[in-house]
Amino acid sequence: MTLAVDPVAVTAYDAPFLRHQVDPRRVLGAWRLGGAVVLEQQPHQPGADGCVVTAIGPPEDVAELAVQVAPLVAAPWRVSVEEPALASLPEAWRPATVDRWHWMLARELPASSDPGLGVVEVHEAAEIDAVLDDAQPTAHARPGSPGIECWLGVRDGGRLVAVGALVRMPDRTGHLRAVSVLSSARGRGLGRVVSAALTQRALTGGSGVATLGVYAENEVAIGLYRSLGYAVVHRFASGSPGSPA
Repeated sequence: MTLAVDPVAVTAYDAPFLRHQVDPRRVLGAWRLGGAVVLEQQPHQPGADGCVVTAIGPPEDVAELAVQVAPLVAAPWRVSVEEPALASLPEAWRPATVDRWHWMLARELPASSDPGLGVVEVHEAAEIDAVLDDAQPTAHARPGSPGIECWLGVRDGGRLVAVGALVRMPDRTGHLRAVSVLSSARGRGLGRVVSAALTQRALTGGSGVATLGVYAENEVAIGLYRSLGYAVVHRFASGSPGSPA
């Protein structure tokens, strides 16, 4: 039997992503069966056509739950599922084009990190946009994006050469976004410096953890984050149902 649950209560379920990443205010529906949870959420992105569906848990439980929930949910704009359960999704939810990414979590910085070296808080939107336009044009955070607590960066000769954002989640977890280094300044460890500073600030939140998302193919970034104490907790596959291959 499919069990509909209180959207706020579902964030207490024993899965770090639900506790630290999901905003209960955006949850439209929540269902649980065995070890699986399916959420229907309002999208963060402006102009999104439809809801966002997230499914986590063992593939066999996800398969059974998703089949029961799919008729209750309008056609989703985007679906995210833990990668081992991707093939278990009903056809209506299965994206043809898939982004694979890791959700990572840290509880403390290694003693060898030097998170404060040369890092400043940045307030000038044009400076931040200039770095993002060069290094990461499709970044998921920009100046003015909702929920951003701060932008931290490094300057070289007065010019901003590296930057990243900290988003404060509803449970006070700090979530790193858009860590970027100018192409002309790469190879100097600036991404690590900014990431360490953001992580240090993130850990001052009430939840005591820091989180981030990184594409699975970005092995360099994953290695950097591991060196800062992050571990991969969830491996996701995401995409828009019906998108062309």
